[in-house]
Amino acid sequence: MGSPTSRSSTAHVARVADYYDANTRRFLRFGQGASSGAIHRGVWTPEVLNAVDAMDTVNRLVLERLQGQVPAGEGRVLDLGCGVGATMVRLAQGIDAHVTGVTISREQAELGYQRLVAAGVADRCDIVCADFSDLPAEPRYHAMVAIEAVVHAPSLAGLIPSLASRLHPGGRLILCDDWLTDREHDPRSRQRCLAQFRAGWRTGSLHTVAQLAALAEPAGLRLVEDLDLTSYLHLGRPRDRMISLIVGATSGLPGVRDRMVEKPFWANMIGGSALQTGLARRWLEYRLLVLERER
Repeated sequence: MGSPTSRSSTAHVARVADYYDANTRRFLRFGQGASSGAIHRGVWTPEVLNAVDAMDTVNRLVLERLQGQVPAGEGRVLDLGCGVGATMVRLAQGIDAHVTGVTISREQAELGYQRLVAAGVADRCDIVCADFSDLPAEPRYHAMVAIEAVVHAPSLAGLIPSLASRLHPGGRLILCDDWLTDREHDPRSRQRCLAQFRAGWRTGSLHTVAQLAALAEPAGLRLVEDLDLTSYLHLGRPRDRMISLIVGATSGLPGVRDRMVEKPFWANMIGGSALQTGLARRWLEYRLLVLERER
């Protein structure tokens, strides 16, 4: 038998897989990135003119930070939590490298493979259904990318050294995700909000940027860039306000929300509503981080 910690991690990974198997097709149909296949958020930086460009912002920022970092022709890039392969396609089109994607969801892996074939990049890409916290030792990569993914890992303390050991010297780990802040105003509301976010979005690892940097340093990773994108998110859209009202109506019903959060559909609603609140009040921030392995 495994230890209680390992059993807990296995159960968490299974819950994440179930969440995405159940929700992915709905994300693709009704989410912000329905037309592009992107499951991550749109980011409206000043140069963005439309929703399509907003959905591509994170991909563009990642590609800019990979230019000159990945050897042409022989480079290898790993997309952690790759969803249905939309970012993989952009990476394969933007740099001359082999791109591997990892997703815990079989549903996403199947849809992702179809997307790679349709985009004509399947000869330089492959997609694997696996837990990115438990990767094989080989091959090693020149860069790793994780967009709204590492927040699902059971433990960053275990994940970061594992990823660092699979990076070539000088390789980059680019993380775009939600990070805790130290803002403690209204502590009861903060605690309630973060608890709902963790439960709803199947969050395993929620840390501050400083905590991540402290975990990364012993593994030979140095934080070289920290870009705050929070102010460029579109929060409080009509759809978001409607979901907040629906979720809020359950708060006074004993035990109802606890039962609802076990269902992937309602888990997404509850977690997403809490995330909106957390970002608006800056208890959470949406940041792109670049870590580099020592040479």
